[in-house]
Amino acid sequence: MKLSNENIDKAVEEIRKFFENAKVTKRDLLKINLIAEESLLRWQEHFGEDKEFTLKTRQWFGTPKVVIRLQGTTFNPLDAHGVEGEIFSQEVMLNLLNYETAGTSYDYKNGCNEITIFSTKEKKPLKIPGGSITVAILLAIIFSLAVGQLPQDIQTFIIEKVTAPLLSTLMKLIVAVTIPTIFISVISSICIMDDIATLNDIGLKVIKRFMAIMLFVIVMSMVTCGILFPVISLDGDSNVLLGQIIELMLSVVSDSAFKPFIEGNVLQIVVIAFAAGACVVVLDKRIVNLKTTINDLKNLLFKIMEFTLKIIPLTIFLCVFKTISTMSLSSILIIWKVVLASYITYFGASALMLLYLKTRYKISIKEFFKLNAPVFIITTTTASGTISMMTNYDVCKKNLKIDPNLCDFWIPLSHTLFSPGTVNTLVVCSFMGAVTSSATISISQLLVIAFLAIQLSIVTPKVYGGNIASFTILLNQLGFSLDVIGTMMIADIFTVNLASLFGMVARNCELFDLSHKISFHSGVNDNEPQQ
Repeated sequence: MKLSNENIDKAVEEIRKFFENAKVTKRDLLKINLIAEESLLRWQEHFGEDKEFTLKTRQWFGTPKVVIRLQGTTFNPLDAHGVEGEIFSQEVMLNLLNYETAGTSYDYKNGCNEITIFSTKEKKPLKIPGGSITVAILLAIIFSLAVGQLPQDIQTFIIEKVTAPLLSTLMKLIVAVTIPTIFISVISSICIMDDIATLNDIGLKVIKRFMAIMLFVIVMSMVTCGILFPVISLDGDSNVLLGQIIELMLSVVSDSAFKPFIEGNVLQIVVIAFAAGACVVVLDKRIVNLKTTINDLKNLLFKIMEFTLKIIPLTIFLCVFKTISTMSLSSILIIWKVVLASYITYFGASALMLLYLKTRYKISIKEFFKLNAPVFIITTTTASGTISMMTNYDVCKKNLKIDPNLCDFWIPLSHTLFSPGTVNTLVVCSFMGAVTSSATISISQLLVIAFLAIQLSIVTPKVYGGNIASFTILLNQLGFSLDVIGTMMIADIFTVNLASLFGMVARNCELFDLSHKISFHSGVNDNEPQQ
């Protein structure tokens, strides 16, 4: 074809149709048309209209390609240096050559000018579900299998002298950063409230819902345990030490403002934070920039927390490796009923809460899990809601579209006062204690178990093995043998991850529901279910 205006128009139209059929993006298609037309016009200006060129289109391994050839002296139409009066300057030409998935190149070989325009298939980055978390889990499994081939004394040294201390240190570091973050978060969230009346209205409503859901989990756990462990008696009697219960209730108030932070008593810290937050609300108009200072401090602690959580993959690796390395078939056979009772409660309660959301807000269970996947993965693998708390902030605010103010108030509070997995474990421990002691559980004892389970779940440290003290208090007050504690700790290996996941599912289901009912869900009307 000669370089006439008519042939140039035909060539550009053929190129346009070819790449349009190849599903090239609209942005790239426009640039390809412009660069092809401009190149042919420059050749026309340089070589004349009588000069002939060839146009070939082809698909090469799924890659669409156009080759334009013109025989003659070398002349690169893609380079505007030294060319006067051109429509497209060098800067514009460079912009036109910047594609999303396409490319244009010039070459001179065998006395022939050659322009090649092609579009590559979009290269999707390799995505591993869970990212670095999944990699950490796989490496932990491989490493545990490799260590299992070593002599027993070396295995013991690696697990007990290296893994356990390092894991404990990392967990303490995370908790140490989390405690002041929770304190400031609660105060900052209370500062958002305009007055004490608003604080009382929302705060009391949230706490009541916490207690109601934990009672629901306790009842479900008792029904499950009553079937697997038939120890309930309508004629039983209990000797519960009332003084210890009162002391437990009064222990939420610390005798020192600094002692809770030193000992890590999160419940007492939250009580102090509530009092401090209420004072800030009252004094806001008297002290200039008080709320602003607290909010800046919260942002600083959140940034420190963000840097600290960079060690999550290593923590997950150590958690998974330690868990796999300590498993044994005999332990599974001994505690299968404990594990089964917990699993039934976790799956049953989760299913009911998710079905409620599905019915009330028309959100599919699959979609809900997809939106919460990042925090659910971290919580399950680390068996810790504390480690995944920062991720949960992002999930609730960005994925679930919940008002940030409610998230900042609700999430840290829920990690202290809302522990549905722990209340189930305490109920199961009570029933196993009755079985071990060859005793029965009366109706009055069931009420005591429910009351103490809620109280102890709040004060139980949110770390692995932190429930030993709660087991001891509960069994002593019920008059059951403490021998069952060893069995419960073995069972904890198989239930702690699922218990943490259940707790996070319950938290986010409850937050999602609450945000709609008190109009804290962005873009969703109170009376309009989410589509």
